[in-house]
Amino acid sequence: AHAKANLLLLSNGLAIIPSKLIFFEMDSDRFELLELPLELKRRVASFLATRDAVNMTRLCRTLRNNLALTHLEPIRPVFSTYRRSGDERSGDNWVRAFRIPVLNRRVHSIRMEALWRDQGWGSRATECRIVGYPADSEIPDEVTPDGSAFEGGRIVCQSGIAEHNEERLRLTFTPIEGEIYNFFYKVGGGGGDVHVLNMRDGLLHTIIFDDEQRNFSKNYRILFEEGVLCRQVAGDGQPTTPDTTSLFFPRMLISVSRALRRQLQEDDMEINVADPPRTVPEDELEAFLAEYSIPLNSGSLVALEEIVQVSNYLSSRFLSSGVVLLN
Repeated sequence: AHAKANLLLLSNGLAIIPSKLIFFEMDSDRFELLELPLELKRRVASFLATRDAVNMTRLCRTLRNNLALTHLEPIRPVFSTYRRSGDERSGDNWVRAFRIPVLNRRVHSIRMEALWRDQGWGSRATECRIVGYPADSEIPDEVTPDGSAFEGGRIVCQSGIAEHNEERLRLTFTPIEGEIYNFFYKVGGGGGDVHVLNMRDGLLHTIIFDDEQRNFSKNYRILFEEGVLCRQVAGDGQPTTPDTTSLFFPRMLISVSRALRRQLQEDDMEINVADPPRTVPEDELEAFLAEYSIPLNSGSLVALEEIVQVSNYLSSRFLSSGVVLLN
C-alpha cells in the first residue's frame, strides 16, 4: 500500500517506516489513519519518540497539516548556571531543584539540555531525574534514597552518573495532562569526597502540536522577540527580581485578546439586529496587534492568551526557586 494513497493501521503493533506504512494493533481491525479524528491522530503521535513523530508527518501533506508538529523558537533558556554540593549527611538524598515549564496541553515532547559535570575528581555519584506528580499533589522538597523515594510521583526520565569532564546532558519526556514536572538531583555524599553538581546553559526544547496556521508558534516568537516573555539574568546563582510593573502589559494584552475574540464570536452569530457602529478603541486595538504582525482570528487570539498566561504563571513559580532564570 502506498503511504499517500492508503495509510493503514494494521494488527502488528505500532511501527513507522518513513514514507511507506504505519501499523497498529487494535483487535485485528484495520483503520484508515487519514480518516481518524484529529485528536486520535495526535494521540497516536504522542506515543512516538520525537524523531518518529516527525517522520510520521513526512508521510503525506494531510498528516503534516493535521499534526502541525513545531519546534518552538527561540529556544527557551531555563538557567545560566546551577551549582550544588553534597555532604555526608544528606548528599545521597534526592533534592527538588525547580519546576520544568510545560506550556499547555499542546506539547508533544520536551527536551532539557545543559552542560554538566561533577566536582572533577574522586568518586562519581551525581545524578538527576525529572519526576511527574499529579497537579493537586504535595511535592516533597527532598526525598531519601529508600524504597519510598518519589512515592506518588512518576520518574519520566533520568540521567546517568555525571562525568568529571563537562558533557551534554539531555533529558526528554512526553508530558501528560494533569501532571506537573520537577527536576530532582542527587549530588552524592560519603566516600570522603566533596561531591558537586555543576550545570550551565540550561535550555528547554519544546515540540508542540500547533494548528494548521501555526498560530501558537508564530505568536510565541513575536512575544519572545518583543520582550514580553524575556527577563534579564542577574548574577551567578541569584534569581531575577520580580518587577511589580512587569505584569501590566501582559494583563492588558490578555484583556485586549479576550475583547477582540468576543467581538469575533458575536460577528459569527449573525444576530438579526443592527450591529452597533465600531468604536475607535476597537480599531486601535486591531491596529496594535497588526503592528506586531499578530493575526486577528480566534485561533491566534486563543494561542496568544495561552502563551502569556502560562508564561507569567511559570515565572512567578520559578522566581521563588533560587534558579537563575531567563523567561
